Amino acid sequence: MAILPNSDGAVIETEKLGVTRYDMGDTRIYRIGVESLPRHVTNVYLILDGEASLVDVGFGSEKGIDDLTRGLAVVNREFKEDVGFEDIESVVITHGHGDHFGMLEYPKLKGTRLYMHPLDTKVLMDYSGQYRDWKRHMGSLAEEAGCNVDLDQLFPSDRLDVQPGDYELVEVSHGQKIISGYEVCHTPGHSPGHICLRVGPVLLLGDHILSVTTPHQVPASGWQGVGLDVYIASLRTAAACGAQLGLAAHEDTVYSIKRRAEEIEAFHFVRLEELVGCLAEEKNLYQLVYEYYRRHPEFIQARSVDDLVVDDKLLALEEIKAHVEYLLNANRARVSGTQNGIVRYQAT
Repeated sequence: MAILPNSDGAVIETEKLGVTRYDMGDTRIYRIGVESLPRHVTNVYLILDGEASLVDVGFGSEKGIDDLTRGLAVVNREFKEDVGFEDIESVVITHGHGDHFGMLEYPKLKGTRLYMHPLDTKVLMDYSGQYRDWKRHMGSLAEEAGCNVDLDQLFPSDRLDVQPGDYELVEVSHGQKIISGYEVCHTPGHSPGHICLRVGPVLLLGDHILSVTTPHQVPASGWQGVGLDVYIASLRTAAACGAQLGLAAHEDTVYSIKRRAEEIEAFHFVRLEELVGCLAEEKNLYQLVYEYYRRHPEFIQARSVDDLVVDDKLLALEEIKAHVEYLLNANRARVSGTQNGIVRYQAT
């Protein structure tokens, strides 16, 4: 057990059998790790304060459903609560990525109120169409980068068994109070409609700020409402929100939101400077990505981008393209030429 001092009062953190409780008196938040994909865990948060709510639900795999069911059993047995799926009245989805909303397919969650930002709800309204758009975008990015990929090898996730009447959808906006007075904080960047949620003295962070990883960046040329400049502005919004303790959708507790936000921002500016150095000689995007991750294989856990599966290779292209766009807007780099649809860049 740990007592975490906070400007709004102490939070008592207790872990039992893989479930962590954050006790704030009348409000308790439980962190339940759910395996959304192999070796990829999403933290589902159960909030109890007279009403039962979930923040994010993970991917709807059989393992994920088992993990959430087991976690609820631990909450009841070890922490002496009395809550089941039938008691959950509200679900908040921090953003429109499948490892956060995929379990909305699960029948025991249907019928609840569903809170989500309108810039991300279209992924639920037209999931197959959004998946096709995303696949086309990835194909165009690979062609522009000069990278040959087989899009048929992408992870097959083009179906979602959620119908319009399955949930009472409530679209939220920045500053809005929902459920028991929880405050919505719109923090675009990782996705256009990404939100954090202020619950008393803590901020539920989604993927906006993680304890170890720097969250994935998306180029603005692919989607409206994203981009590294947008993300950095949202980092500063979260850092100034007044909450000290952050509960992230992956990894561990963030004990100082402000300090971690500053670390992530500094990381991106170091990366930008290194990319400028890589662009001393003209390169297309794939060449730039290859050189950067050859220097930093620890970021992709592989010797080179050539060793990555298609999904991860495309994410690497997106990540560096978002930084290149920032450099272009700052006049630190320029488009030096285009041939056969492949774009080349050079530092200015």
